[in-house]
Amino acid sequence: MGIDITCPTCGHDDRVQRVPAVRANGTTTVSGQDYRSGVAVSSGGLIPVLGSTAIDRTYSTRLSTSLALAPLKRGSGKLVFFGLILAIPALIFFLIAIVNFSDPKATTPLAVFLIANFLLISAMATPSLLLFWIAAYRSRRNSRISRGIAASKRIWSAGYYCHRCGYCYWPHPIAPGIPARQSVTPENYRRIVWSAGGYANL
Repeated sequence: MGIDITCPTCGHDDRVQRVPAVRANGTTTVSGQDYRSGVAVSSGGLIPVLGSTAIDRTYSTRLSTSLALAPLKRGSGKLVFFGLILAIPALIFFLIAIVNFSDPKATTPLAVFLIANFLLISAMATPSLLLFWIAAYRSRRNSRISRGIAASKRIWSAGYYCHRCGYCYWPHPIAPGIPARQSVTPENYRRIVWSAGGYANL
């Protein structure tokens, strides 16, 4: 005996579609080329430069976005790279402070020397430390999504969407706490799925 997939709101199944199919149909990736122009410096002076880049752009409908399996993961590699670049001046001043500290001819009082160098190095290191903190936060966030994706995917893929009513539902009990045969808005559907994965508050 088959599963009754009729919508609990309107009682029809002719405009019912599984949530993964709704998501796939509402997401389009367009490939193409982007052309750029500019000016370069050569031994003969300024010369015009033309170039092209292969690009991929992804477009999603509002409905498809509201039925996402998980939040988008955010990369942290560039933040770490720029954090390392911005840490170089602070490291240089730290090395200079060590050299000046060991100078026997220094006349600056020790407390003033330490406080001044601490404040200077801290001010110079703040941007890189901020980037490292953001990168660490993104890594923890991505790990949390990765850990919960298996649990949420089972629940997400079992759901249906009624194009007539604009509601989502699960046609049969799928897991404890998941409302079977009850219509929910796409936003609430996503909240239930994300809660099952443990990343609803991200």
